[in-house]
Amino acid sequence: MSNNRRRVVTALLAAPVVLALAYWGGWPFAALVAGIGLLGQRELYLMARQTGARPHRLGGFVLGACAVALFMRPDLWPGAVGALLAFVVAAPLLLPQDRFLSSFAVTLAGVVYPTALLGSLVGLREVRSAAVTDAGAFQLVVFVLAVVWATDVAAFYVGRTFGRRALAPAISPNKTWEGTLGGFGAALGMGVALKALWVSLLSWPHVAALVLIGGGVSQLGDLLESKLKRSTGTDDSSQLLPGHGGMLDRFDAMAVAAPLIVLYLHVVAGLF
Repeated sequence: MSNNRRRVVTALLAAPVVLALAYWGGWPFAALVAGIGLLGQRELYLMARQTGARPHRLGGFVLGACAVALFMRPDLWPGAVGALLAFVVAAPLLLPQDRFLSSFAVTLAGVVYPTALLGSLVGLREVRSAAVTDAGAFQLVVFVLAVVWATDVAAFYVGRTFGRRALAPAISPNKTWEGTLGGFGAALGMGVALKALWVSLLSWPHVAALVLIGGGVSQLGDLLESKLKRSTGTDDSSQLLPGHGGMLDRFDAMAVAAPLIVLYLHVVAGLF
């Protein structure tokens, strides 16, 4: 099977699972997001080891799981803070002396990126307000997923087919301006279609803003992961997803776009 066909098959198998659990919501969706985040976190730790850092994976995974759980149960914050303080206090005993600073920093960085940032999807799914019902929260989550996924798919195929001008050759030689514009166009088309056919609680100005975030800023998230890989001499974060690479390869854009969209919906749109 060609790499392109593996890519398509993996997407066709995985996307319905993600959407089904997003519809279900609650702890099943939180467990899915936590699993994706923790696998991406593991990949980040493995990349960091190429630079000599020795992150404490168990401590990082516990803190990452706590971060996602807080989006489900904000009242659990005392336990999460306690776990964080316990790691900080124990860090001198858990991490190597010669690489202490980098190991300590990478352990905590992995909790935030990608796990806690992806956890914002759980927070969005659990939103309930005068404007957002359970069905509305599901629509918003699907909107985020669909716009970012459309951006990623179009940027890849348009760039591969028509790409001529490199976007950031020092970071990722394969990314092109043509692919970037194609990804943004796909985000715009997906956002307009979802608004026109289904997502009624978003006004058109808010749709335009979310398309800018999902179609534009999300591609910066892809560049962020590309720079992380280049700095560690890594081609793919792992080979977990046939045709796609690792979880971090697949959800790097989402880890940047999702929290920004949630922040926009809360602060600017005022939906919750």
